[in-house]
Amino acid sequence: MQFSYHKDIFQRFPTLVAGVAFVVGVKNSASDETTAALLAEQQAVISRTLESATLSAHPHIASWRAAYSAFGTKPARYNCAVELLLRRALKEGSVPKINLIVDICNYVSMKHVLPVAALDLDRIVAPIEVRFANGGEKFLPIYGSEPETAEPGEVIYADALEAISRRWNWRQCDKAKVTTATQRVLFTTEGINQVARTAVEKTLDELVKMVRERCGGEVFQFVLDRDTQVAMV
Repeated sequence: MQFSYHKDIFQRFPTLVAGVAFVVGVKNSASDETTAALLAEQQAVISRTLESATLSAHPHIASWRAAYSAFGTKPARYNCAVELLLRRALKEGSVPKINLIVDICNYVSMKHVLPVAALDLDRIVAPIEVRFANGGEKFLPIYGSEPETAEPGEVIYADALEAISRRWNWRQCDKAKVTTATQRVLFTTEGINQVARTAVEKTLDELVKMVRERCGGEVFQFVLDRDTQVAMV
């Protein structure tokens, strides 16, 4: 199992910090009352403390918007993963319950206002690298039916065959989605620009703790930056 950032990413984004965890032997399940209560609790916090009109000014959201602009993506049109999640929560008053692992990711993401991703390692062809797209990499959006191609210069997660996310953390691919059959998971959370390293570390620690307590598994945990660009087990 290997996850890394191409050196060009850190040349363009030297402040990037990523929390990464491989978790092997998880026992995922359907959404339950405990995670539903946590999501409802966080939904209430969001409703009290955030507004759609000013969400883009939140330091974490503004930091990701600046990063999107830096690689040529319009952040008002393509929101980073956590902005999409929060805007949905503010607009609809809730977020969908998918399964235990995805619910945990959404809870932690909303709580810390950082993107959190979970990818099924058994459906990905390792190694996984975050890099600038050459253009033309194939991509099937999650729950989508029509394939897309990445644009030159956008940031993608890529496995050995194709793009598994587009526009950095805007959207994941369908093949890597986590289901109740998933047994090996790659988790990532990322901060950039004004996002403090400690915020990323705290987010990763809480995510891993919750997954370990609720889903079990053996955890391999890393923090990547411009000095340490590869996580491998």
